[in-house]
Amino acid sequence: MSDRDIIHNYLKSLSKYLSRLEKADAEDVIREIESHIYDVLEAHEADGSKTDAEAILAGFGQPRDLAAGYVEHILEGAAPPSGFKAIQQVKKGATKGLYFGMGLFGYSIALALILIGIYKPFEPEIVGVWVGDPGNSFIVGVVADMPEGTHELLGWWLIPVAIGLGIGIAYLTKRVLSVLKHKL
Repeated sequence: MSDRDIIHNYLKSLSKYLSRLEKADAEDVIREIESHIYDVLEAHEADGSKTDAEAILAGFGQPRDLAAGYVEHILEGAAPPSGFKAIQQVKKGATKGLYFGMGLFGYSIALALILIGIYKPFEPEIVGVWVGDPGNSFIVGVVADMPEGTHELLGWWLIPVAIGLGIGIAYLTKRVLSVLKHKL
């Protein structure tokens, strides 16, 4: 029997024991357990070690026992089962990635806009917002050679608009990061 068949049978059995939960909750548990199982299998394959689905599943315990732990946790507020803790670690890692990615992206955009606004008075001919005549192209930034058929859209208004947007995006990024930080 292949690893996929072994995992499928385990999850099918687990699903049967989760029948006391609402369908959506049971599907979430199955999806999370399945994701964790395949993450562990992929980690073993990446390390070059032998992948043994039965050994990995043995770490989760019998489907009946694992399901009972989830049912107690979801319905009665009991402590989460041991597999649940491993899943929470995976979620925490994903949240950290989102946190740092969001911070890098948001603050980079904010900084770029503020710098464009500050640089405009020094190089007014090459800093700006341009739009193509048919309206199908839009350029923001510092451009030495403008394509033909474009004209500047904001002029000197770029300074307060870019700086204001930059500050607004920085503030919004800070707020989003404060929400994500609580999830870490």
